[in-house]
Amino acid sequence: MATSRVLHRSLFLALMAFNAAAGLFGQTQPITVPLDLDRWTLSQRNFKIPEDQPQHNGELVDFLGRQSYRLARGLAYTQYVEFQNGTIDVDIAADAKSRFFGIAFHVQSDDDYEVIFFRPGSSDTDQAVQYTPGLRGANVWQLYTGPGYTAAAHIPRNQWIHVRIVVSGLVAKLFLDNAAEASLVIPDLKLGQIRGGLGFWGHLGGGYFSNLRITTDSTIYSSTRKQHFESGALTDWELSDAFGIAQKSPEVYPDVARMKWERVDAEDPGMVVINRYRRSPNIDTPERADRIRGVVTGSEVVFARTIIHSERAQMRRIDLGYSDDVVVFLNGKPIYAGNNELGFRQPDFLGLLDVYGDAVYLPLMKGDNELVLAVTEFFGGWGFMCKLAE
Repeated sequence: MATSRVLHRSLFLALMAFNAAAGLFGQTQPITVPLDLDRWTLSQRNFKIPEDQPQHNGELVDFLGRQSYRLARGLAYTQYVEFQNGTIDVDIAADAKSRFFGIAFHVQSDDDYEVIFFRPGSSDTDQAVQYTPGLRGANVWQLYTGPGYTAAAHIPRNQWIHVRIVVSGLVAKLFLDNAAEASLVIPDLKLGQIRGGLGFWGHLGGGYFSNLRITTDSTIYSSTRKQHFESGALTDWELSDAFGIAQKSPEVYPDVARMKWERVDAEDPGMVVINRYRRSPNIDTPERADRIRGVVTGSEVVFARTIIHSERAQMRRIDLGYSDDVVVFLNGKPIYAGNNELGFRQPDFLGLLDVYGDAVYLPLMKGDNELVLAVTEFFGGWGFMCKLAE
């Protein structure tokens, strides 16, 4: 078996090399990616939300008259393929229980990848399809939302549909059922221009996949990413380590002088994505009644700090978006606490980060003012954005 695997991999990589060489002359050849189980890795270690283990997960099964890969939960990926630019073609199908499933690409590991996923239960709404990166084991769909990340699409059940993803540098386009117009255009892939594996992603029922093919593109695309920060966005931040709630309460101003701080980069439109620097706890969001009673075991908090310089004593409003919860400290004193968790504000609330979701009035003194945020995470995206109102 080991000899067979080495031979299969050698032949496949040789075909990939031929395809890349052909691309230098403007020619490419479609490559069928085998769904042999011994060539795929199934990882569920980052899927910690409790649920019964579904049957036939990560297996080849017959569905709607064809052999397919069944992924109910986890990330399944192949290390026999390296893909950067080009076209991914695959057929997908959902059954009666499918809730979330998608196509992963640029896979670095079971922690880091990009994924376009589908919600059959939200078919024909603007949440039917979504792009998100996987960062340090977390799918951060609550942070990257709206135009360029989510789109409307018809995702039927018990029917095969064709998916085509065209990747050109930092841009990806999703086409469904051989449509001439893209259902979703992603202008800025969050892992950048990288080469990686291919895979399938599923959760809470997942879906079915078959006929996976790729066509490589050897064109050299621009890797320049232009930041477009909103006016007034606070972008100069430092982050602390992550702490378990039992270890450090987000409601208590920390001893900042004794803490270790890391300077971090904000990204469009001024958001700090904590998932790029800290691993998410990936725990289930608590019921609203339980959350109101107090802190939740297993959740984690990161403190973020910045300095606001004011020429005079004044009251300034900041617009504030965060995921999942926040406590705001100004000059060592708590002045605001908010909850933006999945289902907290109303039953169908998604907990999406929106900088205009909350507002805080800051009593600034003349000179430098220290602003500290305690940002608590459960799952789905760990980040924040602050914008000084004009």
